Amino acid sequence: MTPNPLSFQFPEPPTCDLSIIIVNFNTRDIVLDCLKSIHAHTEGISFETLVVDNDSADGSQQAIKGGFPKVTLIENKDNLGFSSANNQAIRIARGRYTVLLNSDTLLTQNCFAKIVRYLDDHPQFAILSPEILDINGTPCPMRLWEDTAWDAALKIIGRYHPAHELKKMGAWEPGEVQVVGGSCFVIRRQLFESTGLLDENYFLYNEEDDFCRRARSLGHKICYFPETHVKHLLGQSTHQPEIRAKVILETYKSNLYFYRKYYSRTWNFLLRSLYRLTFLAGIFQSLWIKMKGRAPLAAEDSISLKLKLFFLKTPTRENHSPNPKTN
Repeated sequence: MTPNPLSFQFPEPPTCDLSIIIVNFNTRDIVLDCLKSIHAHTEGISFETLVVDNDSADGSQQAIKGGFPKVTLIENKDNLGFSSANNQAIRIARGRYTVLLNSDTLLTQNCFAKIVRYLDDHPQFAILSPEILDINGTPCPMRLWEDTAWDAALKIIGRYHPAHELKKMGAWEPGEVQVVGGSCFVIRRQLFESTGLLDENYFLYNEEDDFCRRARSLGHKICYFPETHVKHLLGQSTHQPEIRAKVILETYKSNLYFYRKYYSRTWNFLLRSLYRLTFLAGIFQSLWIKMKGRAPLAAEDSISLKLKLFFLKTPTRENHSPNPKTN
């Protein structure tokens, strides 16, 4: 039998309640605010904080070292992506639970103590997410059910609206769901040893959906816990203009890999075809913008990017285990 490349065993038992893992890329001020909110609002539990910096060029590393010397900082020499960076920290995490927390989130209450207590009292749940609010305190749409191939098709053609997800969510109480989003993704330590680490073929996006599917396939349960919340500033890292083209490219690769992993060959063909049709339509739209003498507004208007996407072949990345520098 071929060994599972995602399998993992912790070398030592846990020594604290919670490991808080944050991946950072050029969001110095935002990640500092996130760390401040963690330390201001987390009490009643033992925790550690680990930040994985994906080769930021904005002084993030120095600012974190100066402002939060007790934070474990992993400094990468390249941008390894979300899954690989999180896996680096998971391997050395010491908590009974691990939370993968986006750098553009803020705690406004002692949510982690509530989550730890709830999971201690409800051992049937292996993954949990609290409610996610936007900066104005309004609940954000969250997928609590698995995406279907039809959902993917609607997203490709721009006919899938997050507001529909919020309406479908309704008035939830703590309980079992199929999947939760990744901005505050809490995982029981033992789950990594049965399900494995994050799939590093995802550079960006789909990794939490994939992890939830793998966990559920082994009989583990997932909880949505709206009794507490975190605030999410939404896309502060992925919408940086200088990396927007790479984000679009990597999102496309991630989607294709996810489709290949979970959907039928027929749906794979249909979804790839839909993508190419939208890229082709986008090329003509960008040409029209150029002919009208208007400058492209963003990476989404780039003809060269759309041509690259149209002709792109996406080989599966090989999983790797980088040797990080820790501080």
